[in-house]
Formats: sequence, C-alpha cells, structure tokens
Amino acid sequence: MNTGMQDAANLSWKLAAVLRGAPEALLDSYQSERHPVGRAVLRSSGAIIRAAMIRSSLGRAVRGFLGDHVLSVPRIREKVTGQLTGIGYHYPAPSGAHPSVGTRAQDRTFADGTRLYEALRGQHFVLTGAEDVTPWSDRVRTTGPTDGPMTLVRPDGYVGWAGTDPGDLRETLTALVGKP
Repeated sequence: MNTGMQDAANLSWKLAAVLRGAPEALLDSYQSERHPVGRAVLRSSGAIIRAAMIRSSLGRAVRGFLGDHVLSVPRIREKVTGQLTGIGYHYPAPSGAHPSVGTRAQDRTFADGTRLYEALRGQHFVLTGAEDVTPWSDRVRTTGPTDGPMTLVRPDGYVGWAGTDPGDLRETLTALVGKP
C-alpha cells in the first residue's frame, strides 16, 4: 500500500506540472524513479515471506538470532525500516546536483513554527530559503531564511533541487513546477 501511495504521489505532481507548462519529459522520470523501488519492494517482500515460512526449528532459531542481532545495529535497522515503510529509497540525481537531491526530505520545524510535512499537505512545493518566487506562489510555499542552501521539496516529499544560485532555482522551478 505504501508503494502504491508513493507511486501516486510521484506521478500526480508531475502530471499537474506538465499541465501547467513543465516539459513533458518530466513524466519520463516516473519510470526511472519508481520502477527500481517497485523492483526492490517485490524482492524484499519475497525474502520476508520466505523467511516467515521457514519450517525447520533450526531455521527458525537462526532467523530469530540473526533478526535480533542484525536489527540491533542502528544503521541496518534504519535501512530496513525505510524499505518496509517505502520512504527509505532515493531517486537518481542529475550529475553535479547537490547531494540531497533525490533524497526524502526530513521533516523539520521552521522559524514560524510550521513543519515541512504540514506545508506539503496542500500538494505544494516547499522552498526553504528566502528567494522570491512570486510567479510560482500559487504552487510553491516559502519558509524564509534558513541555514545552508535553499532546498526545493517536491509535493511527494523528495528534494528536487538544492543550491544557492537564484537563476538555477528559476530554471528548476520552470522544469519541475511549470511555467510561471
């Protein structure tokens, strides 16, 4: 179910953006972003079912021992949790992009007390930073000044762009959000 909801969230904002003037090529990114996730979910679901179906007492004991010990390692536990919930995946980023592009944005509280995930509820993009995006104000919410680079979070919760160059931001807005 989580995978299907993420699929829908990914495709819906892209369809809306193309209808508002974003390049049609944006729709092609659905395949490159979501197909690997679907493949990974099928693979991990199969492994979970095979592990759950172990019949021998030795196999169950090994499964229990490994599960207890492997999942006690925080990094492994976080990865497994991210895969099971469907939000632990990242998307390929363009060459030269900021390292956060394509990753799931972490929820955070802004200076005005609002949280990122609350701002995303209206299916808007959220720009963390002080840049003026008035031509896109019907589709992009801004949070004001922040530490670090400006970050454009897509409606599906993934970072679509991060940087400091206002010109690059405007190009990205046209490509991801649509024409002003």
